[in-house]
Amino acid sequence: MEQPTPFHQLGRFVFLFQHIEATLTDLLVRMSRGDSEAVLILVNELEFGKRVKTTDVMFARHVDLLRPPQSVEKPEFHKLMVEVLKLAKRRNEIVHSKYMRWFNVDGLEGLIRYNSELSGKKGIREEVEEEMLPEKFEEDCSRCALTLMALEKFRVKLVDWEYPDAAA
Repeated sequence: MEQPTPFHQLGRFVFLFQHIEATLTDLLVRMSRGDSEAVLILVNELEFGKRVKTTDVMFARHVDLLRPPQSVEKPEFHKLMVEVLKLAKRRNEIVHSKYMRWFNVDGLEGLIRYNSELSGKKGIREEVEEEMLPEKFEEDCSRCALTLMALEKFRVKLVDWEYPDAAA
């Protein structure tokens, strides 16, 4: 099998992150138990960080309304939402950067990611540079894949809680 290029890996990361976004939206729709179109309209207007926070709070509320409550799940879900926010920060770094094609000393093709950040505290603009061989993206893609699996686990729990007789 041919090794993936850094361009392929960059696209793969973006693709996986879009699935995280879609899964969060699905969780919100499922927890609303109402007009899914209304939920989708509202979600469309939420920036991603607010969508994550909303999902976290709605999950906690949903758990509290269950009989018996499944409160043990709340901290685990919150921890997952913290990881989603970390991935969102990484996604923003990756998507909002400039890239140059680059070959390392061994002749392997990669990308150099350039981004600048303003540091008000220091009063300067800092230039960030990151060398990204295809393997570097694998780390980010693996985090996305693990997060998607954890989100799916909670989606299945929501279904089981909604239809307890079907699980038996």
